[in-house]
Amino acid sequence: MKLRTIFFAVGVLLSTIAFAQEKKQYLDPQLNVTLSESAAKFIRTIIHVNDTVYNVNIHFKTGEIMMTGAYRDAELNIENGDFTYYYANGIVESQGKYRAGNKVGIWKRWNYDGQQKPDRIYQDENFEYNNRASTPARFPGGMTELKKLIRDNVTYPAEAKEKHISGTVYVNFVVDKKGAVTQAVVANSVYYQLDEEALRFVSNLPDWEPAKRDGKPVASNFILPIRFGDAN
Repeated sequence: MKLRTIFFAVGVLLSTIAFAQEKKQYLDPQLNVTLSESAAKFIRTIIHVNDTVYNVNIHFKTGEIMMTGAYRDAELNIENGDFTYYYANGIVESQGKYRAGNKVGIWKRWNYDGQQKPDRIYQDENFEYNNRASTPARFPGGMTELKKLIRDNVTYPAEAKEKHISGTVYVNFVVDKKGAVTQAVVANSVYYQLDEEALRFVSNLPDWEPAKRDGKPVASNFILPIRFGDAN
């Protein structure tokens, strides 16, 4: 009887190991899957634990961690569990829990320099995540105020200025259903100092008016161009 139990336990263990499959995907700057390694900015690793647990981490192609978390569906549409997001410099951007695709509980937040931002508290509400919002996210005061904020707060790094390095850095980020700016990454790089300054600025943006679909707030993507030097 004990021998049968041992064989049964070993069989269960082997089947579990076989079921936990690992898959890698290349992602473009907007986190869409691409078959071209040269066009990829990120590499996503998916560990299929069971039919309702898909552990995921995303690294920059250069090796730095960008995100860790878990989903409950194979399409990776429904976040479910603990998540941590990172800036490109390795500092934690935000940390908290999702339940059925929604942020819940207390989310810790930091800016690009590692300074802690106020916590955000999310109620366990049945709001839907959807990038195709009928009403897009809006910066307080509109684009005129956002451009003014960029003009008054973005610094042209001295080294880049001396080397006459100019261009437009595109930063992709998510405005969540509470209006918080999160998951900021450089979608189009120009020079490392310009990239870092653009991320620093975005990480300190105030809350937006969140996007809405059918009158309910939803998370949505936004790409912000920040111009430096001769690009102005």
